[in-house]
Amino acid sequence: MKPGRLEYGLAVALSALVCLAGSRTAAANNSNGIAPSVFEAFPLPDRAPSSASRIILANQSLEAKARGTTSGAGAKSSADSGSRPMPARVAGARAGKPLHVTTAAEAEHPGYVHYFLLELPDDSLEIQVGIELPDRKIAWSFPGLGVAVSPFVEAGIVQAGGKNYNVWHLYGMRPFPDDAAMRALRKDLSSRVSRWIDAETPYCENDGPRSQCMSCLGFVLRVLFPGRHSDFPDMPRDFWRTGYAGAYSTHDLLLYLTGMLDLPTRESRLQRISELTLPDALRDDLSELVHAMGATEAAPSTNARAAQKRPVRPSAANTRPAQRKKL
Repeated sequence: MKPGRLEYGLAVALSALVCLAGSRTAAANNSNGIAPSVFEAFPLPDRAPSSASRIILANQSLEAKARGTTSGAGAKSSADSGSRPMPARVAGARAGKPLHVTTAAEAEHPGYVHYFLLELPDDSLEIQVGIELPDRKIAWSFPGLGVAVSPFVEAGIVQAGGKNYNVWHLYGMRPFPDDAAMRALRKDLSSRVSRWIDAETPYCENDGPRSQCMSCLGFVLRVLFPGRHSDFPDMPRDFWRTGYAGAYSTHDLLLYLTGMLDLPTRESRLQRISELTLPDALRDDLSELVHAMGATEAAPSTNARAAQKRPVRPSAANTRPAQRKKL
């Protein structure tokens, strides 16, 4: 994601000062049956560190399941940023429907997928994703904590494992355009999250089918697409892209949620971006990612998928890359 563009998303993170203690000690049970970790307040500068303007974010990744995948701050608002209806010529379950986005945590959006900017103790930056729960809480797999639930962090210092992590909220979006799918997600949200908390699931960067730990992306995908026959997510067929060979990334998830993977060309993707009502940070991030894709990159054919059904090996690209200036 383009470094200079992040200031838009960071500008909306004002003075919320929150710290997540490293202890898993639970507070009293709440309405959705999940107890958040204990919090204390710590000061955080209003502005992001200067490194945010020059360091590219690392991708949190999830090793792709072996089923034939291929490579290939707007104004703060508590309401969804909807979009104008898409033209009838646009096909696809997502590309033909509006995208609902939020840049603030003032109103509840249970089930929304949220993107955060995370500054690690070594001053490097990466994307952190999580799922919103009722009562303005966020569930995620966090470094030093593992799978945990916290009050919604808009701008704050999360303390985990004796280390401090600066966190800024960027934007969140509804993961399913279909109302029935959203109802099913919200109905089961507590149980889908609780199972991983109860198991005290640890955090890790590199996450795959045989992992005993979870990256932030791996946790979110398991909540959105729970496996029917294993603990690994059952990825939908229209989530066909792995930007890194053999690994899904937070970038790929963003392209999927926004309907970019339903469209066949760069031109059609850029047109959808222009027709959506988006916060500036998300618009710029999507434009950057679409330009990084092949101009005619599209879902593989059925024959191509069948030919690629082979075990997926962990890729060196799964690890956090060095500081870069391009995607």
